[in-house]
Amino acid sequence: MTYNSTFLQKIEYKQIYAHKDWDGVISGGLILRIFEAPISFLNRLEKAYQSIIIEVPLSMEADIEKSLIIDHHDCKKGPLRDAHFGNIVICDESYGSVASLIYDYFELDIPENILDALDDVEAGLIEENELAEKMFIAFVSSIDKFPYNNIAELVRMGKWQKILDWINQRASSKEAELVKKLAKIKAEKAEILTDRIYLIKYKADDPLEVGAARLALIHIQTHAKIGIILGTKGIYASCGILATKKKRVNLYHIFKELNLLGWNASGRSDVGGFKIGYDIHVNQAIELLRRIFSRIK
Repeated sequence: MTYNSTFLQKIEYKQIYAHKDWDGVISGGLILRIFEAPISFLNRLEKAYQSIIIEVPLSMEADIEKSLIIDHHDCKKGPLRDAHFGNIVICDESYGSVASLIYDYFELDIPENILDALDDVEAGLIEENELAEKMFIAFVSSIDKFPYNNIAELVRMGKWQKILDWINQRASSKEAELVKKLAKIKAEKAEILTDRIYLIKYKADDPLEVGAARLALIHIQTHAKIGIILGTKGIYASCGILATKKKRVNLYHIFKELNLLGWNASGRSDVGGFKIGYDIHVNQAIELLRRIFSRIK
């Protein structure tokens, strides 16, 4: 079913949830031009009622009611497939970013260079677009203090130059340089779990380590079937992210197996994350991951 944008603008929503990344913050700012509601930025959503959900990955058992969901990933598979019942879903995988979908659907204005950069950031092609690379570096070097609400408000007001100024300043900061150096080292030292499955460890409590691991994950995907970054806290494994650029790989199968271990895992067919809610030694966690991924063809 298709929905007229004028019709949607007449519906009142209590909350806006946007994905905690560049696409989410830009899209959230665009939506704030249309709907008046508080906005929060999340990496995963468990439950929502009468809300607008912008590209936020839904948990495997998400409870979503009377909401507007806007996305450009996995329109007919995963949790989003089931969310069509009782909700309005606008999803189109032909768009490189959800911001470009919102821009088109609601006829909003946004600079073309920012839309192009968002598409490349979403595709992990940051080395092919100077602005995309700067945006991603600015993000991962500010992983613990990224100004989501401030940037969303600048988007709402159309103050694009101020956003570009922040990106340029942050991408050339000392933290950004350190993140780039650490990322290069981590990518070079990636451990091979099994055939073309690469793993990188990082300190989950260190923001620069987290940012470097995220950047390293982009680097290793050029030659890996699946890339994994595993966050550690002392001798224990804590959390992680999985990502692939191979269209034939479906990470939903992996999430299900990780959840059977008691790990809270969810995401999309090409990227997702997990949190481990109990103490498990890093080496034991790696061995469990090795066993699971060894069954992937």
